[in-house]
Parts: sequence; C-alpha cells; structure tokens
Amino acid sequence: MSSEIIHLIVRAGSNDRDLYATSPQAPGLLYGRPTLRELRDDLREVLEFHFEKPGPFTVREHHERHYDVAGGELVIRTAMDECADVRQATCEVLGRAVAANSEQAEGLVSAPANAVGEVVYICAVMSDTVGWIMNQLDPRGDVVNVAVSVADLMVVTLPFAYGEAVAPDGMVSLGAKSYTLETKLTDIIQDLEIVRPMAVNKINICA
Repeated sequence: MSSEIIHLIVRAGSNDRDLYATSPQAPGLLYGRPTLRELRDDLREVLEFHFEKPGPFTVREHHERHYDVAGGELVIRTAMDECADVRQATCEVLGRAVAANSEQAEGLVSAPANAVGEVVYICAVMSDTVGWIMNQLDPRGDVVNVAVSVADLMVVTLPFAYGEAVAPDGMVSLGAKSYTLETKLTDIIQDLEIVRPMAVNKINICA
C-alpha cells in the first residue's frame, strides 16, 4: 500500500475550524485535528496505524467545502496539486453561483447526489483522467459531478457514477467501454455528442 497513491479528502467541521480527513484508499479511516498543519504532521503515523505497515505514503490532498443551499447539501472539492490555481478558479465560479442563491444554485444542487445525499463537485482540469477521478470515489459505489472550465468564466459539469451506484439517465459511467482509466476529460467533453444517454439539460453551464 505504501506505493499506492492515497487521495486524502479534507473537510472542515461544523464550526468551520476543526478538520477531519477520509480516503477512498483507506476504508474506515476518519481522523481529525484542529489545524491543517497538525493534520499533515500526524498523517504518516495515522496511516501507518491504519494500514499496519510503515510508510512513507504518497498522498494527494483534496479540500472540500460544504454548503447548505436550496434545500440540499452541496460539496465542492479542490485538489491541492500543480493545477490548484486553475481548480480554485473553478471553485470560485461555483461558489459565486451558490452564494447568489439563484436558479444556478438550485440547478447545481439538483445534480445527482451520493449515498449520503450530498451533491459533490470535483473541480477538474482538461488533462485530468478517468482514473484520477475514479481514485477519489468510494469503491463500494459513489456518484460525483466533475466541474471543468471550458472558457473564461464558463464551467461544464458532468455527472459520473462508479461501482454499484445506479447511473440515471444522462450520466457517464466510469465503467463505460468507451473510456479507459487513461482517458482525459478533454476527450470525454469532445465526445459529448456521441455519448448516450446524455441529455443537453443534464449539463449545467455556470457563468
């Protein structure tokens, strides 16, 4: 496991201060710390205890922000990597739509939700692959919505299902024969006209 990339999902607690972390590669892992620095400092020890083997571990950190909006729960996830600035710009566009509490906000929260009722948006870039997305999902079954910028202030969102999750109409399944783990989002977006089922009203455009 030490050679496997671990995607660490970090979210603020209800008071917006304390943090807790989970990982699809570490089922059952849930630990919290008051600050991000403390969470990072203790991470290796926590992972060694969880996996019952020594590190080091290759960790990819993702930050989540939770919103109560339009009668639903919305989560925006941003990876802290070399493309963080671009991802953050997408996050800000989604955040403005949520803050406006407009029809756009209602549209965002009406997208497919995961098993606990949260509508999760992963801020992506065109070079991200299906495998990169899949490795952030619960292997027992999960649903997310990938948000990727296609113009200055335009974001296209695409729903993805994985594992045992049921894929309603308009969703792209990560198990679809058309795509491999190495397929990039840019290829999927270019293929939208031939991917079925894919209704135009299932693609949310946010300005």
